[in-house]
Amino acid sequence: MRRVDFSTVINIIIENCRENMHTAKDRERAFTQTDLITGFFSEYYDSCDDKVFDSSSISRWIKGNRPIPADLINFYRDNGYESIGNNFKDNCADVVYDFSNLYNELVTLVSNDYSLSEEKKNEIMIDIDTGDESEVCCFIGNIIFAAIDRHFVPVDKPMLSTSAITVSEYVFGAEVPAPCRYFCGRDTELDELHTALQEHSKIFISGFAGIGKSEFAKAYVKKYKKEYKNVLYFNYPGSLKEMITDMDFVGDNISDDEHTRFTKHIRFLKSLRSDSLIIIDNFNVANDSFLSTLINYGCKILFTTRSNIECGYIFNLDVIGNSDELYQLVSKYYSYADESKAVINELIETVHHHTLSVEMIAKLLEKGLHSPEEILEHLRQNSADPESVDKIKISKDGVNTRETYYNHIHSLFSLYLLDENYQSIMRNMVLVDEVRIRYFAKLLKLNDTNGINELCELGFIRNDHADLISLHPMIRDVVLLDLKPSFENCDTLITNLKNKLQIIGYELPDSAIIISCIRNVMKYIGSTDNSSYLNFLEAAYIFLDNYHEYDFMGIIISETEKLFDDEAIGNENSRALLLNNKAMLPVNRNEKLAHSISLMNKALSMCDEKSNPVLFANINMNLGILYNENKETERGLEFMDKAYLFIKLCRAYNDDFISIARNYAATLCENMRVDKALDVLLECEFATEGCSSNNHAALLFDLGAAYILSGNYPLSVKKYNLAFAEYSALGCNDELTARKITAAQQMQRYGFEYPKEWETDYLE
Repeated sequence: MRRVDFSTVINIIIENCRENMHTAKDRERAFTQTDLITGFFSEYYDSCDDKVFDSSSISRWIKGNRPIPADLINFYRDNGYESIGNNFKDNCADVVYDFSNLYNELVTLVSNDYSLSEEKKNEIMIDIDTGDESEVCCFIGNIIFAAIDRHFVPVDKPMLSTSAITVSEYVFGAEVPAPCRYFCGRDTELDELHTALQEHSKIFISGFAGIGKSEFAKAYVKKYKKEYKNVLYFNYPGSLKEMITDMDFVGDNISDDEHTRFTKHIRFLKSLRSDSLIIIDNFNVANDSFLSTLINYGCKILFTTRSNIECGYIFNLDVIGNSDELYQLVSKYYSYADESKAVINELIETVHHHTLSVEMIAKLLEKGLHSPEEILEHLRQNSADPESVDKIKISKDGVNTRETYYNHIHSLFSLYLLDENYQSIMRNMVLVDEVRIRYFAKLLKLNDTNGINELCELGFIRNDHADLISLHPMIRDVVLLDLKPSFENCDTLITNLKNKLQIIGYELPDSAIIISCIRNVMKYIGSTDNSSYLNFLEAAYIFLDNYHEYDFMGIIISETEKLFDDEAIGNENSRALLLNNKAMLPVNRNEKLAHSISLMNKALSMCDEKSNPVLFANINMNLGILYNENKETERGLEFMDKAYLFIKLCRAYNDDFISIARNYAATLCENMRVDKALDVLLECEFATEGCSSNNHAALLFDLGAAYILSGNYPLSVKKYNLAFAEYSALGCNDELTARKITAAQQMQRYGFEYPKEWETDYLE
């Protein structure tokens, strides 16, 4: 990560001037680095001793070995730094080869420097016309002053050392878990991997499930961590874009949409250099649309995968060939290993040195349910369903090998004779990815976590990092085959999940977990009960809309359409809801607005207002929104008014009512019908008194905005303050800040002074 300091800024400027600096053209001599620096510092240069700007001093400034003199910095602090940009335009602009490129590089530098506060970034990155050379030069002056007016860090001092700024201070939850405490062997492979990373930069550790690819990657970091300034670890969630978007940064705001988060985070990743390492674990897909972009970044990236990958360097990881090392692994778990060493070695050979199988054998022996001889005989006599093998294509081994390893796991799994409580936990674990133990226990309404902890001890559930748990992919396959999770036998978790899906007036802190659960329900149990699946998809769609998960919403629409191929599934209202969802999906509205209107009219004609009045009202409101977007304002307002009156008549005073009222009022205000908008909002406020949610706080905020439009300053302040109090009570601090800024700006726009108690640093 590069820092906004003088050395970095001046080197970016020099690179964008170099072509003209070394070409004399109409000048008597080439333009030098000294000319450049004395040019934009000319106001100070004219008033000081020339020795301050001797070539050796300037060279040290450019290299980052020495700070800019304090007298120079104080000169611009006292006299204003605006002259730096003006002098740059007068003395240096003619040697800049490409102003647009210079501007973009400097903007990227500022955006990616996470040691700068958002306020400081906003101060530097003024809103300018990039086509106006004078304004670009003003921006360059800003960033030059910002670079010299901060604590100096020598370039030869690691910027991200443990005693200074580290990436871990800005990115949460990306620490590399420690490898299993009993990790053994692989010393030669670890050294080979390190050598390969220095040469190839992007490496895919490939091999079949259960041989320890993930532990191998973690062990690599443990051994070579000191060679990297930054190491980040991510478990692949099914999409690289989703993974990057879901990174948790210090500078993230609750109000940021997915595009904003993704843009911020990708800028950061692009700024990392070869002294940084990213690990992406369980990248088990044949392709990801963002992969070709990510592997071109400057940092080193290590993937673990079971898939065929056609780009990057493949590091094939095989089983641990040394039986003694695997015997040591068994002895770590099994207290009496020395008494049965010969049989244990035979067991190791029988499971073909497969690490996960060996670990399960050791834990099974320690449990005391079977002797080594009994387990050996069982493995020789039993095999699993050959159709239920690891379905992901693997670049190294063939089908027979995959069947063999899978069958070993299946046979060992059957020996544990888990009771119904343990089986229930395992079934439900299929529906979550990585999750905290207590969170998972609450989803299942367990009285304690003893059963989960016991399954962790047995090795069925992975507990690699703190209280985070997950399922090994091969164990998941066995659970799907043997325990057959469904909507019926996972009812408790599904019910609790659906309760969370209905919360759309709040920003849930566990939304990422809920979204991953939705994916797993669709992937693993969707086909077990079509009616339950349809009901689940309808609830999931509304929840995802609250988080702008538009791509995922498109997938749900496709799944719903497949269900409706069976005419016995759903009813007319269900089909009307599908048409409504399809019409309102942003990609459809943006590209085919007329088609969206047609779909919505069809949905309206299908919907039974008596059996589902809320859906009927929402379809009317959405049809009004579409007509308004299509510049048919009066027709749009007609449907919005119908929606509002109908839901009010039904006394459905819920979050839908608030959303309908807000949408209707916003359109009325846009068309200068402020009094009518105030009537709508006030009625809604009265009807929903006692409600507390983001949406209700936004209703109060809209009232404040409407009162400003009507010129009623006292009532506007009152409603704004009520909104701010509700945001504060809900803990929405970032949204509170954003709302205060918006309210203050609106008041100023209409000639009012905002209350002084709103004022903080960002409004000064």
